[in-house]
Amino acid sequence: MATTRSSRAADRRARQEIEGRTERRIYLVVAVVGAAVLAIIAAGIILTVVLPPRSTVVKVGDREFTARDLATRLKYAVFVEQNSSVVTDPAGGIPVLTREELLRQKAGELGVTDVTDEEMTKELRKRVGVAEDASEDNFRTAYEGYLKRFPLSRDEFEAVVRVNVLRQKAADAFKAKVPETGTQLHILGVTSTDREQLEALRAAVAGGKPFEAEAIARGLGKEGQVDFSWVDPASLPEGRASLRTLKANDLSELIVDERGGIFLAQISERDENRKYDEAMKAQIANRQLLEWIKQQETALVGPSSLSGSAKSWVERQVKGALADATRKAQEAQQVKK
Repeated sequence: MATTRSSRAADRRARQEIEGRTERRIYLVVAVVGAAVLAIIAAGIILTVVLPPRSTVVKVGDREFTARDLATRLKYAVFVEQNSSVVTDPAGGIPVLTREELLRQKAGELGVTDVTDEEMTKELRKRVGVAEDASEDNFRTAYEGYLKRFPLSRDEFEAVVRVNVLRQKAADAFKAKVPETGTQLHILGVTSTDREQLEALRAAVAGGKPFEAEAIARGLGKEGQVDFSWVDPASLPEGRASLRTLKANDLSELIVDERGGIFLAQISERDENRKYDEAMKAQIANRQLLEWIKQQETALVGPSSLSGSAKSWVERQVKGALADATRKAQEAQQVKK
């Protein structure tokens, strides 16, 4: 009888040991699976949240710009410059970053000094709409309210403003060297997608019809839109470079642009020694400055790279800022009601 009880106890202990080992195996499997899930989640967070904003998109000289820097500059473009196209083309903001940084690094070679505090204050007062003689307290209050309109810190906002002032100083340096006179073209032109209409207009003008009146009569332009006035030939875009050598009364060939539009022009007048007005001098100076910046890019700007995850992260930042701004505007409207 005692032997039977002892056997049953031994069997019970054996079962308990088996059940314990099974339970431990289950716990171990659960722990392993849980660890794997956590690792996957952690990897996902690292790949989509941690790494993208830190990834380098371009290097200018010794300075590296990250996806976070790009997102900040795009927010400025959207909210301050009112350029919404960058939302769908984040990579388009990279050249902006590089050219602004080139100005910071190389403007001194043009004899341009750094932006002073006085120059910054003057620019900020102009942007905020505060008179130069307004008190500091009035300016500070207005400026703080102004900054609330943008999803940018004060430092982020002022960094772009400062380089914009620097760019204007650089353009002024070029403008000071523009001669008083030079070659200019008085251009008449229209753009259409209707090649047949443009060919008919070209034939009519070649036969002696006045370009502007004929273009308006054919519905290819409106009064005030056909006359492009005087332009600097060298400042014409490369797609219209063929106009630079035309003489007075010459007609261009039909020029197809990158968007599929077709352009036709006539040189109404050509003057090889026409006096530049201030707007023309500014146009020439800005062109020369851009050419100078492009020369610097060759030596100082490395290849740009915006990976898929970084691009997605940047888009989320900008779209999220837009969504927040829309929500706040709607809430403000509700309060007014």
